[in-house]
Amino acid sequence: MRQTCRVVVLCLLAMALGVSLASASGFGLFQHGARAIGQAGAFTARASDPSAMFYDPAAITKLSGVQLEAGLDMNNPTIDYTSQTGSFQARHIIQFPPAIYVTWRPQRGPFAFGLGYDSPFNDSLWWDPALFPGRFITRRTEVRIYEIHPVLAYDLGEGWSVAAGFRYAFGNIDRDLNTIANVLPDGTPNPAPVPVEIERNATSDVNATAWDVSVHYAAPSWGWGGVFRSAESLKGDGDVTYKPRDVPGVPGLDAALQSRFAPGRVRQSFEIPREVRAGIWYAPYPELRIELDASFQSWSSLEATDITYTPNPFNPFSRTETIPRNWKDTTGLRLGLEGNITDHFLLYGGVALEQSPVPDRTIEPGFPYGDFMVYAAGFTYDFPWVSFDLAYSYHDFDSRRASNQEPQNPGRTGTYGGRDSVFGIAARWRF
Repeated sequence: MRQTCRVVVLCLLAMALGVSLASASGFGLFQHGARAIGQAGAFTARASDPSAMFYDPAAITKLSGVQLEAGLDMNNPTIDYTSQTGSFQARHIIQFPPAIYVTWRPQRGPFAFGLGYDSPFNDSLWWDPALFPGRFITRRTEVRIYEIHPVLAYDLGEGWSVAAGFRYAFGNIDRDLNTIANVLPDGTPNPAPVPVEIERNATSDVNATAWDVSVHYAAPSWGWGGVFRSAESLKGDGDVTYKPRDVPGVPGLDAALQSRFAPGRVRQSFEIPREVRAGIWYAPYPELRIELDASFQSWSSLEATDITYTPNPFNPFSRTETIPRNWKDTTGLRLGLEGNITDHFLLYGGVALEQSPVPDRTIEPGFPYGDFMVYAAGFTYDFPWVSFDLAYSYHDFDSRRASNQEPQNPGRTGTYGGRDSVFGIAARWRF
């Protein structure tokens, strides 16, 4: 009992220290699997369950036999925008990115094999209110990307292992906005242009290929790991539709709208940048493990996003619209820990401060996020051949002042803010 109390006290102390040690980190989904969610994503160095397929694939050589992990995460973000115009809230889009990993280490030979399926980027933001002033920039943005990830790992001996993996990414990119168009009614002499608000809805299926390499070292009371993930240049085609709003009852206007704003095709692109991630863990007691992770993502490679419409009824002279991004690189730290309360019960927690790559000059309703603190906790209960993990993390976004968000109110300044709750549940089988 005295030893258990000492472990719990150390866990709480490390979490308190972590609040001041946490620094900037990545963008997108950096937490996969409930056990790592409960430690704010600080799992690269230990990677001691099948979610190593994401955190450090080289560590799967330490997993004996066949192991399977299946889990589901649930994100419930709330994003607000406030200005002199009013207060607006994006629609709550609950997301369920999956995490499924299987690893196999044969009894003989130095090789291990793994296959993963998860989501490196899964974001959906819908500004539903009809009078949201930023709808003329972006009304809805969705980037849902999934990965299939086979890996081959090699045990070098003496605690060292390396791995290489291939990643096939696929999913969808959606971008909807509203535009005021001046439309000439059909069939009337000397028609005067009528302003009509048009909803443009564009959806593209995208894909890309990428690769990763990793290294891992494990000793009885400490270890470290590192991963390099190449960039994913996502591109693809899809459909674009147009929906007039509040059309005035002008003769010939409906026919003109149907003729000019017929459905078309769209091509979109998005890049998930290369990432370098490393971590180190240390066990001051056998029952307590503390890990510190560092990461770097080169979001500065995303200078702009091109969207090509065929045809483009808003600009017949140019089919391609370029959206400046000029995003910035992110670096950071994550601190996580776990302790054995009993032989079968693990308690863990973590903290981090995630940095947004979006600079103030290109912030927009589709990507309004600021830096945010992450507070996480969870537990595991082990049975002889299966374990169950349950975790929760709370993301508290910084408020961001933003200008030029309301084209109909030039010069007006607003504020974005928000929060997110992430739940994770997983089961791990050992065969």
